[in-house]
Amino acid sequence: MIKLFFASSGSEANESAVKLARKHGALHLGGAYEIITLTNSFHGRTLAMMSATGKAQWDTLYEPKVPGFIHVPINDFDACFAAISHNTCAIMLELVQGEGGVNAVDPAYLQAIRKACDVYGIMLIVDEIQTGLGRTGKLFAFEHYDVQPDVLTLGKGIGGGYPLSAMLTKSKFDLFEQGDQGGTYAGAPLGMAIGLAVVKEIVRLGLAEQAAIVGSYAISKLQELARVYPLSNIRGKGLLLAFDVPESSAQSLVAQSMEEGLLINAPKPSTIRLMPPLIATKSDVDEMIRLLQQALARIGLAAS
Repeated sequence: MIKLFFASSGSEANESAVKLARKHGALHLGGAYEIITLTNSFHGRTLAMMSATGKAQWDTLYEPKVPGFIHVPINDFDACFAAISHNTCAIMLELVQGEGGVNAVDPAYLQAIRKACDVYGIMLIVDEIQTGLGRTGKLFAFEHYDVQPDVLTLGKGIGGGYPLSAMLTKSKFDLFEQGDQGGTYAGAPLGMAIGLAVVKEIVRLGLAEQAAIVGSYAISKLQELARVYPLSNIRGKGLLLAFDVPESSAQSLVAQSMEEGLLINAPKPSTIRLMPPLIATKSDVDEMIRLLQQALARIGLAAS
């Protein structure tokens, strides 16, 4: 059985997961409180979630940070295993890092983490604030892997623009007693009605499947564009996509694309991220490629 706690933002959902993990550590792991997260990860903007986040540019912001978070590189199981200690109560990760530049975990890496969590009684938290509800071409990103989390966090897409998020936990980790966690708008009737309607529409319209089809088409079109323009490392799942451009040109491309009428963003100086709406069609992709090509030409990333 799955239990849910509803909140208003992704940060709140992730904070709830961290509190649950620390209660698990207090009850079952001798007071363990540390949580392993990944470098280049993003988990929210509250002080604790900024501490959990692995963005280097946040290291010195709003000091002192909340203690108890250890960051290790993505897809480096040896580093993760070395970080596990008697103080570890959870491992929290995004299966596809959005703000980190659309970096996906490897299946073997995630399976090894799942096994380590099982062996040591550590909670596995998967942050699907950005990837959940169809974004990666499946309803949940963990469905791309033969692994299930103990705790799952959702936000963004679950409300379709309305401020709504959720933390889901398996019965094994259903540890909150009444009053342990709450929020001003937690479980508000309007939010519940909106969330239910949004999820029903995502399923009814097959938007996860649509994202997989349109995302594959977008990758093929970007690969064609890369034969002419300096695009490299085209990657992603569903409609969470990215590619690299020459160093320090990403922001210029973002600005010029905006002038052309195309909304993209640059999570890193040489990385462009694309997140079309789940209702995007192949025709929309064709228009995106046309505008992107214009922008590339106008900032001087000349055809090779």
